[in-house]
This record gives sequence, structure tokens and C-alpha cells, in this order.
Amino acid sequence: MPDDVTSVRTEAINPLNGLLLLLNLQQEARQAQNPEALRFFLVNQTRRLIAYQQAVFLTVAASGKARLEAVSNIAVPERDAPFTRWLEASASAIAAGAEARNLHSVAPTEVPPALARDWGQWGPAQALWVPLPAPDGTVTAVLWLVRDTAWVEGEKILLGQLSGGYGHAWWALTQAGRRSGLRARKGLWAVAVAAVLAGVLAIPVPQSTLAPAEVAPRDPLIVSAPLEGVIERFHVQPNEPVTTGQPLFSFESSILRSRLEVARKALASAEAELLTASQGAFADPQSKARIAQLKAQVELRRAEMDFARDLMERVTVKAERIGIAVFADANDWLGKPVAVGERILTLADPQAAEVDVHVPVNDAIVLQEGAEVSLYLNVDPLRPLRATVSHASYEPGLTPGGVLAYRVRADLAPDQPTPRIGLRGTAKIQGERVPLAFYLFRRPLAALRQTVGL
Repeated sequence: MPDDVTSVRTEAINPLNGLLLLLNLQQEARQAQNPEALRFFLVNQTRRLIAYQQAVFLTVAASGKARLEAVSNIAVPERDAPFTRWLEASASAIAAGAEARNLHSVAPTEVPPALARDWGQWGPAQALWVPLPAPDGTVTAVLWLVRDTAWVEGEKILLGQLSGGYGHAWWALTQAGRRSGLRARKGLWAVAVAAVLAGVLAIPVPQSTLAPAEVAPRDPLIVSAPLEGVIERFHVQPNEPVTTGQPLFSFESSILRSRLEVARKALASAEAELLTASQGAFADPQSKARIAQLKAQVELRRAEMDFARDLMERVTVKAERIGIAVFADANDWLGKPVAVGERILTLADPQAAEVDVHVPVNDAIVLQEGAEVSLYLNVDPLRPLRATVSHASYEPGLTPGGVLAYRVRADLAPDQPTPRIGLRGTAKIQGERVPLAFYLFRRPLAALRQTVGL
């Protein structure tokens, strides 16, 4: 919850000054030019009369759903913040209760238990529900005031008088203006325009979506670190062609050589000790009893030496097939410790390329195999490349940029030059034909559904 650090005044308000402030606030509220200015005034200027730590302005729809519109000392409230969702749910529950039209101190018992458990997490414990009634008595807006100290009866009386003026000012700027706008749009010309617009919006057009794309290798060979250590040298440069068996990079091997030498000497020592025990076994029964143990020790030392030799053979990593070495820069790896299995580079066939597209969830359409794709590369945006969808993931995943997206792969048409691997651009994926209205308002409709659930 955003913390509006405002000290609560403790001094008593002079009755005459309080009355003058009450009249002045009502007058200034009625002089607001638009709803935005009035919302800002209500949450920030009411503290001239009543002390609080934070004020929140909420609107209440006819369905009873509350929506946070303004918070004191905050220019633009965060719509998806946990505090916003909690307060809107709590206010909706109170608006549906019997005390919705009455100014009263809010208790956690007025909200569902799931919301009441988080009551103390989102600010001071003392909350005051201040409905702003319209002239017909309906409550379309509410002030939510919070602070640490309890609300006194005199403050509630002042706020009760003030809420009537606030409610009338809000109604005048919203409901009256809406009725005036509706009357202005009446007429036969509006019917004609609506008919023409409906006809245009019914025209079928192919649905499409745009998404970032990259030319990626098809079936690349991932070259990972075969052992844990520090890369000492790269034998190839980025995008350099390589052949089978050609060295790619090498690890620093001084520690491995030392380990191999130690293992070799340990094996020699164990073999010598076994030989000595074997020769003395004819005369010394104790030496004969140690032969089996020493043989096992020799096998252990031999296994250690074989392992050290195997690691030495992996110091230089070689290419398992022909292709080009795809990685950013050798300097990014030199002197860097890597773990076993960590990806170092990729071997790719430059003539076997495909289009890798990441379609954001908010822009996704029905992705079918065989759908046409136009790839507009950043280096040549005027000549698109043709491709067809070969695979589309069922579940979205996070891209390197942190965007939740579906991964789509497309095969390039064979009758055009193969672009260089690594080039980026924008892909346009064609979908089925839909009415123009759906094409234009698909995203707004999706946002509306997510917001109001219709």
C-alpha cells in the first residue's frame, strides 16, 4: 500500500473556522471543471477540514463493483497493484452491504474473511466510509479515509455535511454531462452513419499479428562445457566455418595436469607397496593378509589416474560436425569459470535456417500449421521474406526480454536466398478471415473482458 505520510492533527477545530472551511470546500468542489480535477481535489484538499493519513476516491457502478480512481499525493494510481485489487474488492463488498449509504467507520467484519485477513497489511486500522450521494440518493462515489487514531463523532458530522456537496458536484460533472452528450447525438444522421459503419465493420478481412522474429538455425548442435573449469583460449571466431574434429576452445589445464601427475605417482606408490607385500608374504603372515587390501588400493589409484587422464583429454573441445560457430564474442568467455553442461556456443548449418517468432500473449491469434508468414528484416525492411508456420507452442513461455509469448517456428520458402543466421526483424503471421470490427477491436474487447468480466 502506498504510504501517504501525513501527521494527524490533534488540535480541536474552532467551530466557526470549521463551518467556514466546510462552506469553502463545498464551493470549490462545485467549481471543478472536469472529473479529473474534482477527484484530485477530493483526495488532497479534504484534509484542510479533517486530518487523515490517506484518502482514496472510488466510483461505484450500478452492479456494485467499486473502482479506484484517485489516491492522495499520487498522480496516477497503479491499476494492477495488490493494494488496488484488495481495496476495490473490499469496497465492492461494503457497497453491497446494508451500510453502503451511511457514513461509518469500517470494520474488518464487513468484508469477506479472505479480505479481512489482509486488513492490517494495507495501512492504518481506522478506515472511514464516506459515501457521496447523488440528488436522488444513489451512491455512485465514495471517499475512503484512513489513519491510526479513531474517528470522533464531530468529524463524522462535518464529513456528513461535506459529503452532500461533494456528491452533488460529482453528479453534476458526470451524470448531467452524460445526458447532455446523449441528447446531442440524437438524430436521423446518426442512424445513417451507424448503418454505414456497421456495413463497413462487417467486411471480412484476413486476421494478422505482428511479433519480433529472428533467423535461427534449424537443428543446431549445442556445444556445452564437458568439465568444470576456466576457458583459456578460443580456437575459432564468431561465425567462422568449422570442420569435423576442429578444435573449438580449450580449458586451462595446469590443475588437471597436476592431478594426473599426482594420480600417476600415487598409482606407482601403491603398486610398489603391493609388490613389497607380495614378496614378503612367504615369510611374514601379516604381509600376506594385506595383499587383498593393497590390490584394492592399486585398483582405486588406477581408476583415479584414468579419470584424470579422461579429463585431460576433454581439455580441448572439438567440433562433432561441420557448420559455423555461433556465439557472441570470445572475450565474454575467456577467463570465466564455467560449470559442466553450461552452453558455450552452437554449431549451425548456414544453409538450414528457419524463422523463430515470439508472439506475445496479448497479440496472439489462432496459429495454424501452414499459415503464411512475412518476415521484414531490420536490415532490409522493404523486401519481406516468405515463410510458412511449421510449429506453434501450446503454452506460452518467458522470452529473454521477460515477455510472456508463444513460440512459433516457420520454414523459409526455398525459392529465395537464405538470410544470415542471427538477423532480426518483425514477422507478420496471417490468420483466418474475420469481420473488420473484430480485427480492429479484438484487443480492446479482450481488455474489456479482463477488466469487467463480460
